[in-house]
Amino acid sequence: IQNNLRETGYDVPLVVDNGEEAIRKAGELQPDLVLMDITLVGEMTGIEAAAQIRDRYGIPVIFLSAHSDDTTITRALESEPFGYVIKPFESRDLKVRIEIALYKHAMDEALRERESTINALLNTIPDALVLLNREKKIVAVNETMARQLQKSREALKGMDIADLPLANTGTLQQIDDLCRKGIPVHGEERRGDRWYEVSMFPMTGKNGRITRIAIQSHDITGRKRFEEQLKDEGMAQIEQNMEQFQTLNDQIRNPLQAILGYVQLGDPAYHPKIMHHIQEIDNLVVRLDKGWVQSKKVRSFLLRHYQHGAGNLPGPDRTTEGEE
Repeated sequence: IQNNLRETGYDVPLVVDNGEEAIRKAGELQPDLVLMDITLVGEMTGIEAAAQIRDRYGIPVIFLSAHSDDTTITRALESEPFGYVIKPFESRDLKVRIEIALYKHAMDEALRERESTINALLNTIPDALVLLNREKKIVAVNETMARQLQKSREALKGMDIADLPLANTGTLQQIDDLCRKGIPVHGEERRGDRWYEVSMFPMTGKNGRITRIAIQSHDITGRKRFEEQLKDEGMAQIEQNMEQFQTLNDQIRNPLQAILGYVQLGDPAYHPKIMHHIQEIDNLVVRLDKGWVQSKKVRSFLLRHYQHGAGNLPGPDRTTEGEE
Protein backbone atom coordinates (compact mmCIF):
# COMPACT_ATOMS: atom_id res chain seq x y z
CA ILE A 1 0.00 0.00 0.00
CA GLN A 2 2.85 2.37 0.86
CA ASN A 3 4.56 1.75 -2.49
CA ASN A 4 1.34 2.15 -4.47
CA LEU A 5 0.56 5.46 -2.76
CA ARG A 6 4.06 6.77 -3.40
CA GLU A 7 3.74 5.84 -7.07
CA THR A 8 0.56 7.94 -7.32
CA GLY A 9 2.30 10.98 -5.84
CA TYR A 10 1.65 10.74 -2.09
CA ASP A 11 4.34 11.05 0.55
CA VAL A 12 4.03 8.13 3.00
CA PRO A 13 6.62 8.89 5.71
CA LEU A 14 6.03 5.97 8.09
CA VAL A 15 4.30 2.65 8.72
CA VAL A 16 3.80 1.43 12.32
CA ASP A 17 2.04 -1.66 13.65
CA ASN A 18 0.62 -0.56 17.04
CA GLY A 19 -1.76 2.08 18.31
CA GLU A 20 0.55 3.76 20.81
CA GLU A 21 3.25 4.34 18.20
CA ALA A 22 0.65 5.53 15.68
CA ILE A 23 -0.60 8.18 18.12
CA ARG A 24 2.90 9.34 19.01
CA LYS A 25 4.12 9.57 15.42
CA ALA A 26 0.93 11.30 14.29
CA GLY A 27 1.67 14.03 16.82
CA GLU A 28 5.29 14.34 15.65
CA LEU A 29 4.75 14.22 11.89
CA GLN A 30 1.31 15.90 11.70
CA PRO A 31 0.33 14.11 8.46
CA ASP A 32 -2.60 15.25 6.34
CA LEU A 33 -4.24 11.82 6.66
CA VAL A 34 -3.84 8.53 8.53
CA LEU A 35 -4.71 5.12 7.06
CA MET A 36 -5.60 2.86 9.98
CA ASP A 37 -6.13 -0.87 10.19
CA ILE A 38 -8.59 -1.93 12.90
CA THR A 39 -6.54 -4.92 14.05
CA LEU A 40 -3.13 -3.81 15.38
CA VAL A 41 -0.32 -5.32 17.42
CA GLY A 42 -0.92 -4.93 21.15
CA GLU A 43 -4.05 -4.25 23.20
CA MET A 44 -5.10 -0.99 21.56
CA THR A 45 -7.30 -1.34 18.50
CA GLY A 46 -7.17 0.89 15.45
CA ILE A 47 -10.55 2.31 16.46
CA GLU A 48 -9.18 3.49 19.81
CA ALA A 49 -6.03 4.88 18.22
CA ALA A 50 -8.06 6.73 15.57
CA ALA A 51 -10.26 8.34 18.22
CA GLN A 52 -7.23 9.66 20.11
CA ILE A 53 -5.56 10.94 16.94
CA ARG A 54 -8.76 12.80 16.06
CA ASP A 55 -9.22 14.25 19.56
CA ARG A 56 -5.58 15.26 20.09
CA TYR A 57 -4.53 16.45 16.64
CA GLY A 58 -7.66 16.76 14.47
CA ILE A 59 -6.08 14.55 11.78
CA PRO A 60 -8.57 12.70 9.52
CA VAL A 61 -8.50 8.89 9.52
CA ILE A 62 -9.56 6.31 6.93
CA PHE A 63 -10.01 2.73 8.13
CA LEU A 64 -8.63 -0.15 6.06
CA SER A 65 -10.07 -3.41 7.30
CA ALA A 66 -11.09 -6.91 6.31
CA HIS A 67 -13.88 -6.65 8.89
CA SER A 68 -17.19 -5.76 7.31
CA ASP A 69 -19.58 -6.95 10.02
CA ASP A 70 -22.10 -4.45 11.35
CA THR A 71 -20.71 -4.48 14.87
CA THR A 72 -17.18 -3.53 13.79
CA ILE A 73 -18.37 -0.88 11.37
CA THR A 74 -20.65 0.66 14.03
CA ARG A 75 -17.78 0.83 16.50
CA ALA A 76 -15.52 2.34 13.87
CA LEU A 77 -18.06 5.01 12.98
CA GLU A 78 -18.09 6.21 16.60
CA SER A 79 -14.55 7.54 16.05
CA GLU A 80 -15.90 9.69 13.18
CA PRO A 81 -13.60 8.41 10.40
CA PHE A 82 -13.40 10.09 7.00
CA GLY A 83 -13.76 6.75 5.23
CA TYR A 84 -13.96 2.97 5.62
CA VAL A 85 -12.37 0.77 2.95
CA ILE A 86 -12.95 -3.01 2.91
CA LYS A 87 -10.00 -5.23 2.01
CA PRO A 88 -9.17 -6.28 -0.63
CA PHE A 89 -9.44 -3.05 -2.62
CA GLU A 90 -8.09 -1.49 -5.80
CA SER A 91 -5.44 1.21 -5.58
CA ARG A 92 -7.61 3.56 -7.64
CA ASP A 93 -10.51 3.13 -5.19
CA LEU A 94 -8.23 3.98 -2.27
CA LYS A 95 -6.92 7.07 -4.09
CA VAL A 96 -10.50 8.28 -4.63
CA ARG A 97 -11.32 7.75 -0.94
CA ILE A 98 -8.17 9.61 0.09
CA GLU A 99 -8.92 12.59 -2.16
CA ILE A 100 -12.50 12.77 -0.90
CA ALA A 101 -11.32 12.60 2.72
CA LEU A 102 -8.70 15.33 2.21
CA TYR A 103 -11.24 17.58 0.49
CA LYS A 104 -13.84 17.02 3.20
CA HIS A 105 -11.29 17.69 5.92
CA ALA A 106 -10.21 20.91 4.18
CA MET A 107 -13.84 22.04 3.99
CA ASP A 108 -14.35 21.21 7.67
CA GLU A 109 -11.26 23.19 8.60
CA ALA A 110 -12.43 26.14 6.52
CA LEU A 111 -15.82 25.98 8.22
CA ARG A 112 -14.24 25.86 11.68
CA GLU A 113 -12.00 28.79 10.81
CA ARG A 114 -14.97 30.77 9.52
CA GLU A 115 -16.97 30.00 12.66
CA SER A 116 -13.99 31.01 14.79
CA THR A 117 -13.73 34.29 12.87
CA ILE A 118 -17.46 34.90 13.23
CA ASN A 119 -17.31 34.26 16.97
CA ALA A 120 -14.32 36.57 17.34
CA LEU A 121 -16.12 39.33 15.43
CA LEU A 122 -19.30 38.82 17.41
CA ASN A 123 -17.45 39.27 20.69
CA THR A 124 -15.75 42.49 19.59
CA ILE A 125 -19.16 44.20 19.66
CA PRO A 126 -20.55 45.14 23.10
CA ASP A 127 -24.17 44.77 21.96
CA ALA A 128 -25.91 41.40 22.16
CA LEU A 129 -25.73 39.56 18.81
CA VAL A 130 -27.24 36.33 17.50
CA LEU A 131 -26.83 34.71 14.10
CA LEU A 132 -29.72 32.60 12.73
CA ASN A 133 -30.19 30.39 9.70
CA ARG A 134 -33.34 30.48 7.56
CA GLU A 135 -34.96 27.88 9.79
CA LYS A 136 -34.63 30.31 12.72
CA LYS A 137 -32.05 28.09 14.41
CA ILE A 138 -29.18 29.75 16.27
CA VAL A 139 -25.86 29.44 14.45
CA ALA A 140 -23.82 31.58 16.84
CA VAL A 141 -24.19 34.12 19.66
CA ASN A 142 -21.74 36.37 21.44
CA GLU A 143 -21.09 36.43 25.17
CA THR A 144 -23.33 39.47 25.73
CA MET A 145 -26.35 37.71 24.23
CA ALA A 146 -25.58 34.53 26.18
CA ARG A 147 -25.57 36.53 29.42
CA GLN A 148 -28.86 38.19 28.50
CA LEU A 149 -30.48 34.83 27.85
CA GLN A 150 -28.77 33.26 30.89
CA LYS A 151 -27.47 30.29 28.91
CA SER A 152 -24.07 29.20 27.64
CA ARG A 153 -23.15 29.79 24.02
CA GLU A 154 -22.82 26.06 23.49
CA ALA A 155 -26.30 25.41 24.88
CA LEU A 156 -27.83 28.12 22.67
CA LYS A 157 -26.29 26.84 19.45
CA GLY A 158 -28.90 24.98 17.40
CA MET A 159 -31.85 26.18 19.50
CA ASP A 160 -34.96 27.56 17.83
CA ILE A 161 -35.26 31.31 18.36
CA ALA A 162 -38.97 30.81 19.09
CA ASP A 163 -38.05 28.97 22.30
CA LEU A 164 -36.25 31.98 23.76
CA PRO A 165 -37.55 35.19 25.40
CA LEU A 166 -35.71 37.10 22.69
CA ALA A 167 -38.53 36.36 20.25
CA ASN A 168 -42.25 36.97 20.21
CA THR A 169 -44.88 36.57 17.52
CA GLY A 170 -43.98 39.92 16.00
CA THR A 171 -40.28 39.09 15.95
CA LEU A 172 -40.84 35.78 14.18
CA GLN A 173 -42.99 37.51 11.58
CA GLN A 174 -40.28 40.14 11.06
CA ILE A 175 -37.72 37.39 10.45
CA ASP A 176 -40.01 35.80 7.84
CA ASP A 177 -40.51 39.18 6.16
CA LEU A 178 -36.77 39.84 6.17
CA CYS A 179 -36.05 36.45 4.54
CA ARG A 180 -38.64 37.20 1.88
CA LYS A 181 -37.89 40.87 1.17
CA GLY A 182 -34.27 41.26 2.28
CA ILE A 183 -34.97 44.62 3.94
CA PRO A 184 -33.31 45.29 7.36
CA VAL A 185 -35.67 45.72 10.31
CA HIS A 186 -35.31 48.14 13.23
CA GLY A 187 -37.51 48.56 16.29
CA GLU A 188 -37.78 48.70 20.07
CA GLU A 189 -39.12 46.11 22.46
CA ARG A 190 -39.48 45.62 26.19
CA ARG A 191 -38.38 42.49 28.04
CA GLY A 192 -39.27 42.57 31.69
CA ASP A 193 -38.03 45.82 33.17
CA ARG A 194 -35.56 46.56 30.36
CA TRP A 195 -35.84 48.11 26.90
CA TYR A 196 -33.88 47.06 23.81
CA GLU A 197 -33.35 48.52 20.36
CA VAL A 198 -33.44 45.51 18.01
CA SER A 199 -32.03 45.49 14.48
CA MET A 200 -32.16 42.59 12.01
CA PHE A 201 -29.91 42.34 8.97
CA PRO A 202 -29.89 39.80 6.10
CA MET A 203 -26.69 37.99 5.12
CA THR A 204 -26.48 36.52 1.63
CA GLY A 205 -24.51 33.67 0.10
CA LYS A 206 -22.70 33.51 -3.23
CA ASN A 207 -25.95 33.17 -5.18
CA GLY A 208 -27.47 36.22 -3.50
CA ARG A 209 -29.89 34.11 -1.48
CA ILE A 210 -30.33 35.05 2.17
CA THR A 211 -28.67 32.35 4.26
CA ARG A 212 -28.28 34.01 7.66
CA ILE A 213 -30.06 36.62 9.76
CA ALA A 214 -28.03 38.74 12.18
CA ILE A 215 -29.97 40.18 15.12
CA GLN A 216 -28.42 42.97 17.17
CA SER A 217 -29.93 43.89 20.53
CA HIS A 218 -28.85 47.22 22.06
CA ASP A 219 -29.85 47.96 25.66
CA ILE A 220 -31.57 51.37 25.76
CA THR A 221 -33.02 51.06 29.27
CA GLY A 222 -31.02 54.04 30.50
CA ARG A 223 -32.26 56.22 27.68
CA LYS A 224 -35.86 55.11 28.21
CA ARG A 225 -35.67 55.86 31.92
CA PHE A 226 -34.22 59.30 31.17
CA GLU A 227 -37.06 59.92 28.74
CA GLU A 228 -39.58 58.95 31.40
CA GLN A 229 -37.87 61.27 33.88
CA LEU A 230 -37.82 64.02 31.28
CA LYS A 231 -41.50 63.49 30.59
CA ASP A 232 -42.49 63.46 34.24
CA GLU A 233 -40.20 66.15 35.65
CA GLY A 234 -39.00 68.12 32.66
CA MET A 235 -42.48 68.99 31.45
CA ALA A 236 -43.45 70.43 34.81
CA GLN A 237 -40.28 72.54 34.91
CA ILE A 238 -40.81 73.80 31.38
CA GLU A 239 -44.39 74.74 32.15
CA GLN A 240 -43.18 76.60 35.25
CA ASN A 241 -40.56 78.45 33.20
CA MET A 242 -43.17 79.43 30.65
CA GLU A 243 -45.41 80.78 33.39
CA GLN A 244 -42.52 82.79 34.79
CA PHE A 245 -41.69 84.26 31.40
CA GLN A 246 -45.31 85.29 30.88
CA THR A 247 -45.53 86.88 34.32
CA LEU A 248 -42.31 88.83 33.83
CA ASN A 249 -43.52 90.03 30.48
CA ASP A 250 -46.72 91.34 32.03
CA GLN A 251 -44.87 92.97 34.92
CA ILE A 252 -42.47 94.78 32.59
CA ARG A 253 -44.95 95.80 29.91
CA ASN A 254 -47.34 97.49 32.37
CA PRO A 255 -44.86 100.12 33.68
CA LEU A 256 -43.50 100.44 30.17
CA GLN A 257 -46.87 101.62 28.96
CA ALA A 258 -47.00 104.11 31.86
CA ILE A 259 -43.58 105.50 30.95
CA LEU A 260 -44.69 106.00 27.39
CA GLY A 261 -47.67 107.99 28.69
CA TYR A 262 -45.46 110.21 30.81
CA VAL A 263 -43.26 110.87 27.82
CA GLN A 264 -46.14 112.52 26.07
CA LEU A 265 -46.71 114.88 29.04
CA GLY A 266 -43.16 115.62 30.12
CA ASP A 267 -40.51 118.09 29.13
CA PRO A 268 -39.13 117.26 25.67
CA ALA A 269 -35.62 117.70 27.03
CA TYR A 270 -35.98 114.44 28.96
CA HIS A 271 -37.29 112.49 26.01
CA PRO A 272 -33.90 111.03 24.90
CA LYS A 273 -33.10 109.73 28.41
CA ILE A 274 -36.57 108.29 28.86
CA MET A 275 -36.43 106.60 25.45
CA HIS A 276 -33.00 105.17 26.32
CA HIS A 277 -34.41 103.47 29.42
CA ILE A 278 -37.45 102.35 27.46
CA GLN A 279 -35.17 100.70 24.89
CA GLU A 280 -33.27 98.86 27.64
CA ILE A 281 -36.51 97.57 29.11
CA ASP A 282 -37.76 96.56 25.69
CA ASN A 283 -34.54 94.61 25.04
CA LEU A 284 -35.17 92.66 28.25
CA VAL A 285 -38.71 91.94 27.12
CA VAL A 286 -37.44 90.65 23.78
CA ARG A 287 -35.04 88.32 25.57
CA LEU A 288 -37.84 87.05 27.78
CA ASP A 289 -40.00 86.50 24.72
CA LYS A 290 -37.27 84.43 23.11
CA GLY A 291 -36.89 82.31 26.24
CA TRP A 292 -40.64 81.76 26.37
CA VAL A 293 -40.78 80.76 22.72
CA GLN A 294 -37.86 78.35 23.15
CA SER A 295 -39.61 76.76 26.13
CA LYS A 296 -42.74 76.40 24.03
CA LYS A 297 -40.75 74.67 21.28
CA VAL A 298 -39.30 72.18 23.76
CA ARG A 299 -42.73 71.64 25.23
CA SER A 300 -44.17 71.00 21.75
CA PHE A 301 -41.36 68.56 20.99
CA LEU A 302 -42.03 66.59 24.15
CA LEU A 303 -45.74 66.69 23.48
CA ARG A 304 -45.24 65.40 19.94
CA HIS A 305 -42.82 62.60 20.83
CA TYR A 306 -43.97 61.43 24.24
CA GLN A 307 -47.70 62.22 24.43
CA HIS A 308 -50.67 61.72 22.11
CA GLY A 309 -52.48 64.76 23.48
CA ALA A 310 -52.20 67.58 25.99
CA GLY A 311 -54.56 65.98 28.49
CA ASN A 312 -51.76 64.22 30.40
CA LEU A 313 -49.44 67.22 30.55
CA PRO A 314 -48.98 69.18 33.76
CA GLY A 315 -49.77 72.87 33.70
CA PRO A 316 -51.93 74.95 31.36
CA ASP A 317 -52.30 74.46 27.62
CA ARG A 318 -53.21 77.81 26.21
CA THR A 319 -52.50 80.15 23.32
CA THR A 320 -51.47 83.74 24.04
CA GLU A 321 -50.17 86.69 22.11
CA GLY A 322 -46.66 85.79 23.30
CA GLU A 323 -46.86 82.49 21.38
CA GLU A 324 -47.74 84.31 18.22
